[in-house]
Amino acid sequence: MYPIVRVVKRIPDGSLWQRYRAHRLPDLHGAARVYLPPGTGWWNPLGGWVTNSGGVDLFRQDLPFTISCHGPTDAKRFYIDIVRSSTITPEAIEYLDLYLDVMIDASRAVSEKDEHQVAGLDPSERAGVLRARDDVRARIARGDPLFDAGSDYFALPPEAAGLAGLAAD
Repeated sequence: MYPIVRVVKRIPDGSLWQRYRAHRLPDLHGAARVYLPPGTGWWNPLGGWVTNSGGVDLFRQDLPFTISCHGPTDAKRFYIDIVRSSTITPEAIEYLDLYLDVMIDASRAVSEKDEHQVAGLDPSERAGVLRARDDVRARIARGDPLFDAGSDYFALPPEAAGLAGLAAD
């Protein structure tokens, strides 16, 4: 029903940091969307984990960030990776993470993590990361639907609700 795609996250030195497989939903408003049902496996060099609740991840080649909206229906959270680039094909989505993450918890409190790692980037890339972070925070403040769990970006088609989680590859 929905194709399965591989999602790969790399870090600035090019090494693989995370990967998972997900169900590719129809694109919406220029965003590639993938659904990770409960039970979806993730791999990273430190081990891995399996999701407890479902989520939808968004990717756009024209934006310097990726968005993950996950958690129980009444307590969705966001995890936003600031990225150098995203590559989207029918079979795979790959992005290069630039360390800094913006998070929105279930109460809508916004925080950041891994700021210390940004210091290791070259000055022009570091400036770009901070601009992207500022853009994300401004979008959140003005209620951009990209950061609204109730927006159509994160709505599951009814037939997708019964999809099973996928094992990490």
